[in-house]
Amino acid sequence: MFSAFLPTSRYGRIVKAVSSGAAARLLSAGIMLVSLPLAVRYLGAERYGVWATITTTVVWINLLDLGIANTLTNSISRAYALSDKASASRYFTNALLITGSMAALMGGVFAVVSSRVNWMKLFNVSANVQAAEVRDTVVVAAALMLLGLPCNLGGKLLAGYQELHRNNYAVCAGAVASVIGLALGIALRVSMPALFVMSVGCLTFASMANLIFVVTWHKPWLLPRPALIDRSTSKELFNSGSSFFLIQVAAVVVFSSDNIVVSHYLGAAEVTPYSVTWRLVGLAAVLQSLIFPALWPAYAEAYAKRDYGWIRRTFSLTMKGTVVLNLCCVAALVVFGRTLIRAWAGPAAVPTFSLLLAMGVWALISGFMSVESCLLAALNRTRAQAFLSIVAAAVNIALSIALVRHIGSVGVIGGTILSYLLVLVVPQSVIVRSLFKGELADEEELFAFRSSLFAKTEFLYSSSEIRNLDVANSGGSG
Repeated sequence: MFSAFLPTSRYGRIVKAVSSGAAARLLSAGIMLVSLPLAVRYLGAERYGVWATITTTVVWINLLDLGIANTLTNSISRAYALSDKASASRYFTNALLITGSMAALMGGVFAVVSSRVNWMKLFNVSANVQAAEVRDTVVVAAALMLLGLPCNLGGKLLAGYQELHRNNYAVCAGAVASVIGLALGIALRVSMPALFVMSVGCLTFASMANLIFVVTWHKPWLLPRPALIDRSTSKELFNSGSSFFLIQVAAVVVFSSDNIVVSHYLGAAEVTPYSVTWRLVGLAAVLQSLIFPALWPAYAEAYAKRDYGWIRRTFSLTMKGTVVLNLCCVAALVVFGRTLIRAWAGPAAVPTFSLLLAMGVWALISGFMSVESCLLAALNRTRAQAFLSIVAAAVNIALSIALVRHIGSVGVIGGTILSYLLVLVVPQSVIVRSLFKGELADEEELFAFRSSLFAKTEFLYSSSEIRNLDVANSGGSG
């Protein structure tokens, strides 16, 4: 009976997505516990620092979807709420056309430009690492990210239909294939570019297989057709995606620039403790990383059906759970983190206590803001958030560069914390609060407010009429 409940209830679909996501996350975490020390020991501190820097740098390529992928989630959620298969297929066809075209165009541009960039100087790599190996790894990583642009739409389709558990299965398959590829590559003593394809590449190939499965078998009405290409739909996707694009730009700056700043000012070897600590502290965000991908389309569907009470209850529960869980996780990581990292990734990856503590503070701030961001994204209320995110990202870079010269890698994460506290935290919270007092307000409270307002207006009108009558009477008496 419980299994029958899950697919038909909104909360049930969330539970199913979160439970499968938890399994995928546990599997991925277990695989990371195995793969990261293997990679660090095989590549060495500097080469792994190059690997980590390239991995985080090519994430910038995700910006080339121009926010279309996140917009597609909202469009599919709305079509799902209204049982409109025609709209869903039209939105997906145009989204695939846009992202595929951008990937092909930028692939050609990168092929021309990449040979003219001094990657050794950019990443501050010593002569101990071969220049050709660094260049080839960059090319391979960029190619995989460009291929992933259209392939990742499969997960967005399943998210819109609140079937994220299927995407989680694909993630699990990619993760398992990734660690097998890494172990095989190490056993064969392959070069760093080949190892990148054999490990990280498996995640992209899994996304491709997932997309093909969704549109050809699971939901065949989504299969792209030239007749569905529509200029107005593409324009709508672009307009709605612009805010998501700016938010993605800010996110990439925040989450990807740190390794570049550390590498450039402190050397590639210093990226290893920073990157490893970031990944470990990121485990504190386990709740939002599991529930938000499922919660986003559920919010969007509930909003389309005007189920505002469900949105209010779910937001409150999510915020309380996120804050409590993050506090517990961060406390444990701050106390035991350095010991865990030493046993896990080796002495070269152990951070200072101040760096570990600063990253814990950032995890708490990020968790709180993510709860609000999920709601704003689902309701497509992202204009102000997009502008503030860009400002915060710019301030983040400036502060990180200024502070890293004085206090080392702690200054990089410190710049991130200060920029968000100064620019984004308070305004975003005000926006969310105004939504709950206005459009998403409780119907009974809203009715009481309107009744009170009407009574006050009626009283003022009556008082005005009385004064006018008095004036008229006194004028007549004179």
